[in-house]
Amino acid sequence: MKLRGNRTRRAQSVPHRGSPWMSRAFAAAAALTAAIAGAVSPADAAPQTSTTYQPDAIIQIPAPQGALYGDIIFADARSGRVYFSDLANSTVDIVDGRSNRLLARVPGFTNGPNGVLVDDLGQIWAGDGAGAVRILDADKPYQLVDAVQVGAPTADELAYDPQDKIIAVTSPDAASAADPAQPTPWVTLVDARSGADRKHHVLGRVLIPGAGAGSIEQPQWDPQTSTFVEAVRATGDFPHGAVVRIDPRKARLESVLPISGTCSPGGLAVGMNDETLLGCGDGGPAIMDLTTGEIVARYDDKNACCADEVWFDHADGRYYAAEAGATGPPPAPTLAQPTVMVIDARSRRFITNIGLGPDPGAFHQVAALFRRAKVFVPESDGLHVYRLQRKDKGPPSPP
Repeated sequence: MKLRGNRTRRAQSVPHRGSPWMSRAFAAAAALTAAIAGAVSPADAAPQTSTTYQPDAIIQIPAPQGALYGDIIFADARSGRVYFSDLANSTVDIVDGRSNRLLARVPGFTNGPNGVLVDDLGQIWAGDGAGAVRILDADKPYQLVDAVQVGAPTADELAYDPQDKIIAVTSPDAASAADPAQPTPWVTLVDARSGADRKHHVLGRVLIPGAGAGSIEQPQWDPQTSTFVEAVRATGDFPHGAVVRIDPRKARLESVLPISGTCSPGGLAVGMNDETLLGCGDGGPAIMDLTTGEIVARYDDKNACCADEVWFDHADGRYYAAEAGATGPPPAPTLAQPTVMVIDARSRRFITNIGLGPDPGAFHQVAALFRRAKVFVPESDGLHVYRLQRKDKGPPSPP
């Protein structure tokens, strides 16, 4: 997930993503969508003040230039571990989510790692700028198992189909051999099971027509339809962005769901009832019905702006959106406060914003674990952990 846009940043020369040039237009579009589609706006619904998230720990991860930054953070509910694609150190950082302990920093990346995830076969997958997705053993000493070339300069973001044991790898900078001057991003499908030769093999590639360079973003597995869904910032036909659906078995593009109203989605997290939270780069996040393509809720940028990675915690039923904030149009730019927006996936209600540390740096990622959630946020000085503090009746649920 590459950083995007003209952001204010601290300590490290790494741009943030997103652009709030359309903030007023977005508010108007959100209001119009709400009136037409019955969307929910947090401005009209009081936050659930009985729920707060407090700082729990800072996991120190030194960086060579004094500021940590990376691409994706992934939380594995089975093991309770958290994986961070640490671009500052060119390592995959592995953390025990229960004890807040740094377990390992795995090197071996040329211009990465980019996306990262863990499958249910005991393998860590990490995209690399050297045009390969690298596979590591998920158990210590985390050795390199294999590397699969994707036929493009970059292996970026990842998703996993646990049903068919297939990995989706995005290549936002891919170019068709028929016309190398016109980039056509694609998704490479890789068999997560190694063959008799102990190698992992490419099953096919799916081109995203009309998507320009850098426009394909976070993919996810949709268990309701047994397909991958992919956020696309914009296409020639859909300037506000779209969600595309990919059939992993047939290795083909199945459908395109255009987004009505300003969005430019970078993040995508599949939640309940076949709905997905979109992390919009041009305003607050939105929820899409993946069956109809309808935007059923929008969250205006009075609360936060310009998400990149977004996350759904199955244990607590909540979405988490990394709202990085963004500079406004010159000559008088403004800065939205970086925050993590929390949304109840079942009711679609805005819950709260989690305030970050004093120097969030190149913040644009978030992941969460456990029913009494721990929220993991990479900031300049390390991996910050925020813990859910309930004021509700009854004892808190343990992880």
